[in-house]
Formats: sequence, C-alpha cells, structure tokens
Amino acid sequence: MKKILIALMILGLCLTTTIAEARGRGVFVRGYYRSNGTYVRPHYHSAPDGLRWNNYGRASSQQRREYKAY
Repeated sequence: MKKILIALMILGLCLTTTIAEARGRGVFVRGYYRSNGTYVRPHYHSAPDGLRWNNYGRASSQQRREYKAY
C-alpha cells in the first residue's frame, strides 16, 4: 500500500510539473512588416493570460539574442 501511494505521489508531481511547463511556453511570432515599412524579426512572446506584468521583458534571456552582421 505504501509503495502504491508513493508511486501515485511521484506520478502526480510529474504531471503537475509537465502541465506547468506547457503553460509557461511562449508563443512564436513570425517576422512581419509594419505599416511604416520596418521589418520585425521572428520572436517569442508570452502566452496571453490577462496579466500585464506577467510577460517577457527586454531583460529576458530568451529575447536577448545577439546577431552578427556577415
């Protein structure tokens, strides 16, 4: 009985972690041209959840990628 309870607790923890990780993923935005002609590179932004403070910012390591000119 104890082994079954421990196995169920571990399974529940794994499922909770997986679901939380899936919700936290960003949404990929393809590159596009704005109306003034500037090109916006492809990037990720946080999935909309209704909270203004819960978004990727400029300091996010996922947004700050350095590109080198050829």
